[in-house]
Amino acid sequence: MKNINIPNDNETISVNGVQFAHRDIYVVVDDFYTRIQLDPVLQIPFQSVGDWPEHIQKLTHFWWTRFGGKPYLFNHYDPVTKHFFAGFNRELLERWLSIFHDTLRSHLNPSQAELWKLISERMGDALSMKNELFRREYEQQNTGADSRTSKNSNS
Repeated sequence: MKNINIPNDNETISVNGVQFAHRDIYVVVDDFYTRIQLDPVLQIPFQSVGDWPEHIQKLTHFWWTRFGGKPYLFNHYDPVTKHFFAGFNRELLERWLSIFHDTLRSHLNPSQAELWKLISERMGDALSMKNELFRREYEQQNTGADSRTSKNSNS
């Protein structure tokens, strides 16, 4: 993973008039994923994370850029596919959001926490819808392949 011009801890961005320092984002992401690793339900789908410090760095960058910060990592984010194959569903999303919102309240002022909460909920809803569409496409492709295989084996 290549880095270019990582923002200093105090560099800020404004989202709808609410200021976030790069450090704010890092602290939230770091603590959140510590909580995820300790959660008996969410630690299971997150077992696929091989390098937690790298994951935290990537997710700090993800949120920084989503909030309008200048990209500093060369990353391609594919959350739908990654979450689908990790077993993502609405129940896990609700648990994820609950822990995330608790983490936000633990580290941010109320304006920051509320704004980030709203953004995370909207992103969660969008991810959930995209995941469902991906699931349908995946099942259609695999069902089609299964029926072609069984037709060929019956010939």
